[in-house]
Amino acid sequence: MKIPDMFRGDENFWELNPQYRYIFSDFYEADKTKTKDKSSRVMWALYFKLHPKSDFYNLADKDTIIVSKWIKDPGFKWSDYQAQIDRFNEVILTQAEKSLNAWNETMANRDKFIHSQEFTLDHYQVNSNGDNILSKTGKYIMEKGTADQLDRMLANTSKLYQEYTKIQAELAKDEIKRGKAGKPKSLSDAGEI
Repeated sequence: MKIPDMFRGDENFWELNPQYRYIFSDFYEADKTKTKDKSSRVMWALYFKLHPKSDFYNLADKDTIIVSKWIKDPGFKWSDYQAQIDRFNEVILTQAEKSLNAWNETMANRDKFIHSQEFTLDHYQVNSNGDNILSKTGKYIMEKGTADQLDRMLANTSKLYQEYTKIQAELAKDEIKRGKAGKPKSLSDAGEI
């Protein structure tokens, strides 16, 4: 995929990447605008959202920013373009980039989940009067708190980031071997000799 060194915003995705007219042929042909500007903007939006080299990639609110500042259509829904998202992921991203995307999504969802939980300690259940509730066996009912689980999850975060770093290293290694614009580098350029 060809990305301009200095992206201005008026570049037509299809003109820079004519091979993708065939890969995304149904989407390309469905765009009835004269210069295929509408579908071009969506393809750039997919690049901004999904490609690890995009400056938007690590932004937590990238979906909202891309729609409001780039697409500029309040009715735009990413779900309407799921076929193009799937195709983009399949064709344009390397396996390492796909893995990086999956890890990013997993880690973001995990972080949201962990931080939405309250830390609680083990405690006995009480009724509306504040009195301890007894079980049928006559013992107080213990309710397990979340603190231990959350602490373990937080402690495991570093292990997950180590795996994430391995994926990033693999991606960097792929980049060195592929060179710019997906062309293989010579053995000397890739540092092999």
